[in-house]
Amino acid sequence: MNDDIEKSETSLAREIFGPLGGIVEIGAAANSVDNLPLNRVSVGNFANRNQNDLNRILHITRTVGSFHESTMTLVDELGWHADHEVTAPSLLLWSGGIEKYSPDIETPDAVRRMLGAGGDLQLVRLIHALVGAAVASKQPATLASELIAEAIQRACTVAGIRESGADRTAFRMWRVAHLPAVLMPSSGSSEAVRTGYRSLAHAIERLVS
Repeated sequence: MNDDIEKSETSLAREIFGPLGGIVEIGAAANSVDNLPLNRVSVGNFANRNQNDLNRILHITRTVGSFHESTMTLVDELGWHADHEVTAPSLLLWSGGIEKYSPDIETPDAVRRMLGAGGDLQLVRLIHALVGAAVASKQPATLASELIAEAIQRACTVAGIRESGADRTAFRMWRVAHLPAVLMPSSGSSEAVRTGYRSLAHAIERLVS
């Protein structure tokens, strides 16, 4: 995709809120997978327990994107923080089809694989969306990188990814998965866009290394 194409504020926000909603579902299920079947996972309770992290991520989102208050109300419309059922098919979508769609996606091993792959995928999407919003709003790299690095750390916690260096791993996955498509001359991105992404990538790398 050509990152030079101007996006609306709503589109930029939805690109952040989408993967963040996936991270909440994945975290709720990961927190309960050893004890409860998916249909008994309470997303609402999980969101309440992680309210400090989620509120901070949303504050960071508004800051780096320079979003209006009305744009942030999309979170309530999407409703991913409210109580709703987590299903194996939804985990299959969040994980990018890591499992074959069959009755076997309900098994504990399949659920664990979907949670692992889904957590990785949605974290990378969240990083890309945050960086894209920061570049679009022309935020200074020093400020935006510190906020995005914090958001990555908090999102790893919400997703239930607790191994040491999880934020660094997520950053490196993003750098490989998305950055070349923006920075290479064939991307069609403007020099200003490439400079913005490159500056943020360098700054975030320093913070998570």
